[in-house]
Amino acid sequence: MACNSDFVQFIVDQCSGAGEIAVKKMMGDYCIYCDGILFGLICDNNLYIKMTDAGEAVLDEVVLRPPYPSARNHFYITDVDDRDYLEDIIRATVPELMTGKSKARRSAVNRHLRAFFEQYLGKGFRFKVEFQNWLRENAGLTFRDAVEAYPTLLKQAYRRFGESAECE
Repeated sequence: MACNSDFVQFIVDQCSGAGEIAVKKMMGDYCIYCDGILFGLICDNNLYIKMTDAGEAVLDEVVLRPPYPSARNHFYITDVDDRDYLEDIIRATVPELMTGKSKARRSAVNRHLRAFFEQYLGKGFRFKVEFQNWLRENAGLTFRDAVEAYPTLLKQAYRRFGESAECE
């Protein structure tokens, strides 16, 4: 479902005190910028803001959701009617995005996740596409379930690879 242009303009107006707000259309939804820095997305008439430590400190309620399938989690903003609240979140978020701390935080999380799976699956563990897709599709399951599913996913991937090699 695409965004309603009235909702997009409402969000722009609500955020305008934080800086120069701009939006760019992206496949029916919108990227939202403050002073040239991409800080969030407007998807399906919902506002999502990139995760940062500073932004999280300002949030009244931390709700994480991906703005679209296969996207990383963002802060899902439940109260878009409070202009001051939105401006505070954006003012806290944008400077951290400019320094790249949020990317470093994601890298640290990824390193810990990789270390976890290497511990249980061995040093040969790789985040294969099939495994990444399984993780997205089974977001409610545990890491134990992921560890148990990994060997089966590898076998399926090797079978597909072997079949495509035979076809050439």
